[in-house]
Amino acid sequence: MPRYLVAEEGPLAGLIVRLEDGEEWIIGRDPDVCFQVIEDPMVSRKHVIIKRLGEDYFLENLSATNPASVNGIPVEEQVPLQEDDTVQIGNVLLRFTNSDPAMQADEIPREVTSFDTPTIFEEEEALDTLSFTGDIDAKWLIKIISGPNAGAEFGVHPGSTYIIGKDSSSCDIVFQDLSVSRQHAKLSSDESGDIFIEDMDSRNGILVNGSEITEKKELISQDLIALGTTTILIIDREQSNETIVSLPLTSSGTYPEFAPAGKEEPSAETPIDTPTQKNWKDLFIPTRHIVIGVLFVLLILIGAGGVFSLFNTQTVQVEKKDEAALIEEKIKQFPGVVYSYNPSSGKLFLIGHVLREINQQELTYNINSLSFIQSIENNVVIDELVWESFNDMLIKNPNWRGVNVTAMAPGRFILRGYLETTEEATKLAEYVNSNFPYLNKLDNQVAIENILKTEIESILLTSGLVNVSFQLSNGEVILSGLVGHNATSTFEEAISAIKKISGVRLIKNFAIVTSQSTERINLSAKFQVSGSSKVGKVNQYIVINGKILSDGDNLEGMQITAIESNAVLLEKDGIKYQINYNQQ
Repeated sequence: MPRYLVAEEGPLAGLIVRLEDGEEWIIGRDPDVCFQVIEDPMVSRKHVIIKRLGEDYFLENLSATNPASVNGIPVEEQVPLQEDDTVQIGNVLLRFTNSDPAMQADEIPREVTSFDTPTIFEEEEALDTLSFTGDIDAKWLIKIISGPNAGAEFGVHPGSTYIIGKDSSSCDIVFQDLSVSRQHAKLSSDESGDIFIEDMDSRNGILVNGSEITEKKELISQDLIALGTTTILIIDREQSNETIVSLPLTSSGTYPEFAPAGKEEPSAETPIDTPTQKNWKDLFIPTRHIVIGVLFVLLILIGAGGVFSLFNTQTVQVEKKDEAALIEEKIKQFPGVVYSYNPSSGKLFLIGHVLREINQQELTYNINSLSFIQSIENNVVIDELVWESFNDMLIKNPNWRGVNVTAMAPGRFILRGYLETTEEATKLAEYVNSNFPYLNKLDNQVAIENILKTEIESILLTSGLVNVSFQLSNGEVILSGLVGHNATSTFEEAISAIKKISGVRLIKNFAIVTSQSTERINLSAKFQVSGSSKVGKVNQYIVINGKILSDGDNLEGMQITAIESNAVLLEKDGIKYQINYNQQ
C-alpha cells in the first residue's frame, strides 16, 4: 500500500509525493540523486531519506546545516512516520498520510449551504470560475481591489462572523492566494453594526492602512486591508440622502384653494344683448388672477435684480489645493520613495525602493486616488524581486549556497552567510561587485569560518581551557570537553567573549564541569607502584614500574607534582593525571 507526502505550505504547496516503488526515497535539491527535487536555498543536496521496513515508514535526516523536523521537533535519529505527521524540509511543509489525496478530494460530499452572505468559495464551482455575489441588504460592502480574486465583493450583516483563508473546508471566505494562510483572519460585525478584524496567527499577518495589527481592530469605511497579496477595501453603504417631496395637484390641474369661482346664469328678465353699465369698483377679480399677477411681478423684480447684478463686480475666491502636500500625505508610509511633480502638466515622477510587491500595489492605489495627477512615471524598485533574482544566481555555485541577500528596510540590502576560506570570500566579493545592481546599498556581512575558528581557539587557549574543544558550522559553535571545578568563572568569561565575535550566531555548551576528584585522568591501570619512602608522614620517593622517582621528576613526559599517601599526582600540557596505590 503506497504512502503520500502532501505539500501544504511553502513554494510547492499542492505537490503530492507518492512513496510506492522501491524501499528508499531521498528528498533534496540534487536532481542526480534525489527521488523528489525541492528547489529551495534552505534545502540541502540530500536533505532526508525515507525508508520502508515492512509496512512501516521511517525518516532520517541527512542535512547537517538545516535539519528536517517532524511535528516541529528536529530529527536527530531515524524516526517513524505516522498518519498526519508534519514534515518540514527547508521552507516546505509536508503532511504524511496513508490515503490518496486525490481520492480524498473526490469523496468530499458536495453540499450547498445557504448563508446570509455568500462566501468566496463555492464548492461546486471550479477555481477558475470562482466569483463573489454582493448583498444589497448588508450595511458593509467588502470589495477585493487586488490579488487573485480582484473585483469580487460581498456584504457583511450585523451579528455575523466570517473566517477568511484558503482552506475551503473551514473558511467562510476563501481566497485563491498562496500568500494567505489556511485560516488567516476573522471578520465580524456586532449587533450595533460595527465591523472588526483580527489575525488568526497567520504567517504573513494583516496590514490595515499599511500598519500591521496585533489585536482585534475596528474598521471604518475606506479602510484598506492587506492579506498576503490580496487587498480589501471596506465600504459603508448607509449614507444619508435628501429627498425632494412634490405635493400632488388636483384633478383639474390646480390647487384646491385656487379653484375659480362659479359664474351666475344670466337672468331671464335681462336681455342678453342689452349692454349693462358696471362700476369698476363692483367688478369681481378671481383669486387665481391675483396670484398669477403677483407671481408675474415677482419674476420681473427677480429679472431686474439679475440684470443689475451683472454690473456689480466682486472678487471670486478660488480655493487652491496644496497638491504637493496631498502627494506627500499619500506616500509618507513609503520612506524609500521620493517624487517630482510638474503642476502644469500633472505628471508625477516616482523613484526609490519599496520592500515587497504589495507595497508597490498600495503606493499605486494611493497615487491613483489623486484626481489632479494626469500621468505617472513609476521607477520604484521592488527589493523583493532584486534579492530573489540574485539569490537564484548565488545558489548555482555550491560553495556559496550558505550565502544569501535580503533587505531589512527599503533600499538597504544585506549579504549574509558563511564561507569556508578567505579565498572563497574574495571570489564572492568579486562576483557581487560585478553583478549586484545596487552595490552602494549593500552591506556585506559574510563570515569566514577559518577566521572564526582561529579567534575561538585563541580565546580558549588564553583562558587555559585546554580540555575544552569546539565545532563550528554556519555560525553555530558547539563546546564540549572537561572544565575544572575551579575554572567555571573563567569558562563563563570565555563563552561571553566568543558570543561577541562577529559571525557567531549561536553557542551550544556541552562541556562538563568536573569535581576535584574526577578532574584527573586515572592511569593506575598503566603504571604499577611497588614501593614508597617517607620522612615522617611525608612521602619522598615512589617506585613506579621499577623506577625510583621523586616530586618534580618526569614519567613518560608527565611531571610529578605531588606524592600523596595513596596517589601520585602528575600533569602534562595542562592535563592532570593520577596513579593510585595502597587502595586496600
